[in-house]
Amino acid sequence: MDSMYSRDDELAVITPRLSEIPPQLPSLSNVSSCVAFGCGFGTLDLAFVRHCIANVKEFIAVEPDAACAAQLRMKLPMEMTNVKCVVHEETAQNWKGADHPVVAVLLIHFIYFLNPGERMAFYHRLMDSVLRSGGFVFVVIRPRHTDGEPSSHCQVLKRLNSKAQSELLTDRAVRDAMLSVGFELCYEKTYECHLNVEELDDAFLSIFPRVCLDGALSLELVRQTAQEVFGDSKKVRHDSSLGVFRKP
Repeated sequence: MDSMYSRDDELAVITPRLSEIPPQLPSLSNVSSCVAFGCGFGTLDLAFVRHCIANVKEFIAVEPDAACAAQLRMKLPMEMTNVKCVVHEETAQNWKGADHPVVAVLLIHFIYFLNPGERMAFYHRLMDSVLRSGGFVFVVIRPRHTDGEPSSHCQVLKRLNSKAQSELLTDRAVRDAMLSVGFELCYEKTYECHLNVEELDDAFLSIFPRVCLDGALSLELVRQTAQEVFGDSKKVRHDSSLGVFRKP
């Protein structure tokens, strides 16, 4: 994933814009507890904490990858002093929940890892038990370009016949599903981000077989497909979409 992070300008693009959100949602200053699902190394999640919910006193990370969970256990206490930090090394589906409803939930590039049925069950769970009344859910996904076309990254996945990408997750689909279970849309923004696709290395290319459900993909096939999609481009669009929802 380090290769992907080094090629992606998402953090640099989004972070300076996060300070625009609290003035529009003043009650974010009252957020005292937060759970982040599938947060990986937590880099973008921590940016949201610093700039949007800076008064949080309890931070719960739910992350099934052992290496990511281990790094979070070291990183979080150093990054968030005077905050109670807990890491649960398990999937969102298996997580038993906190002993009290939280005030904010971070879903940063997480929703893709749930199938449509799991997503709806998860949205209902957020509404019914995870989040307290007046709490917020932050959802970040990479759905489409601002012109409505699939991103080049998604095009590579689709050409590789990834069942996980057979139906492209869109910001509209997330919005409609969240509204259907009772959430209110408070804020939304699309950020124009880019991905450096020069000199494609094996570390970057190896990400695609991990995302595809058909894991029997050779790096050579991935390289050929990526070169067909990216062509001579040095950078391709890799937009991110943010939706902030509130539980009434």
